Amino acid sequence: MASKRGLKKSIMRVCGDVAGECFFAKTDYPGIDCDKLDEIICNVALLQVSTIDKVSTKYENTQEVSDKKSARKARNKYFKSYYKSLNTNFIETIEKFIVEMNSLLTPEQKEANKQEA
Repeated sequence: MASKRGLKKSIMRVCGDVAGECFFAKTDYPGIDCDKLDEIICNVALLQVSTIDKVSTKYENTQEVSDKKSARKARNKYFKSYYKSLNTNFIETIEKFIVEMNSLLTPEQKEANKQEA
């Protein structure tokens, strides 16, 4: 991890992109359920806030260690597993929102999107 600041910016960028795609779909695709897209946008905003809050965590030293090297190893191991699980949960939730967005498209629009790609 480079920095917490960079991680927070990445989270905001991804959530902003997903919310932007929802706004784009609302305005450009006829026949799409706007209420469900609004719900997805709200859920993305809540995910962004909660994930950013979780980025700033503290390491609680619960073990008694005699040397600094083993303490540093334990701290690094804790943060590595913590941020890995945070990243996994964030990506899984974003993917769930994307699947929901795609399910709102009409079959005609899905076919048109396949032909454009």
